[in-house]
Amino acid sequence: MSARRMLTGTFLGLGALLMTTSALAPAAGAQAAAPERAAAPVPVTALNCDGNTYKCTANLQYGDGRWVADWAVNVYHQGVASGSSSVRSAAAPVPVTGLSCDGNTYKCTAKLQYGDGRWVADWAVNVYHQGVASGSSSVRSAAAPVPVTGLTCDGNTYKCTANLQYGDGKWVADWKVNVYHQG
Repeated sequence: MSARRMLTGTFLGLGALLMTTSALAPAAGAQAAAPERAAAPVPVTALNCDGNTYKCTANLQYGDGRWVADWAVNVYHQGVASGSSSVRSAAAPVPVTGLSCDGNTYKCTAKLQYGDGRWVADWAVNVYHQGVASGSSSVRSAAAPVPVTGLTCDGNTYKCTANLQYGDGKWVADWKVNVYHQG
C-alpha cells in the first residue's frame, strides 16, 4: 500500500496525441484573470499520475497554461511480488510510456516508466462509437486494449475524451474530470 502512495508518474511526449488546437472555456468559479471564453475541447499537453494522491492531472493547452483537469486513478504493480522497497525511494515524477483504453474492461491504463516497467495507473471510462447507429455490443468484440491516438479535455462538459485506434476511428473513451485553474 505504501509503495502505491510513493509512485508518481508523468506522461511525456503527448505531442503525438494532440489532435485539436481549440481553446477551453473557463470552468465555473474561475479567477477573474482567466482568459476569455472560447471553444472546447482542448489538447492535453502533459499527464501526471500520482501514487500519493491517486490522481492523474492533465495540463491543458489553454490561456496561461495553468488550466488542468484531474480524476481519481488506481496505481499498482502488475506483478505478483509488488511490495518492492525500491518504490519508496523512487524520485518523482515517473514518465508514462503508453496510454491505452479497453472496451472489454471499460478502463484506460497508463504505463509508468519505473522499476521493471510493470507499474500502471488505471481508471474507469465509458467506451462507445461516435456514430449515429452505434451499438455498444460491438465494442466488446474489439481487440483490447487499444492505443489512444488523441486526448482532449473539456471545461464545458467536465470530461476528458480519448480517441481510440480501433475500427473506423470513431471509437472513443471518456470520463468525468474536475477542470480548474491553478492560481
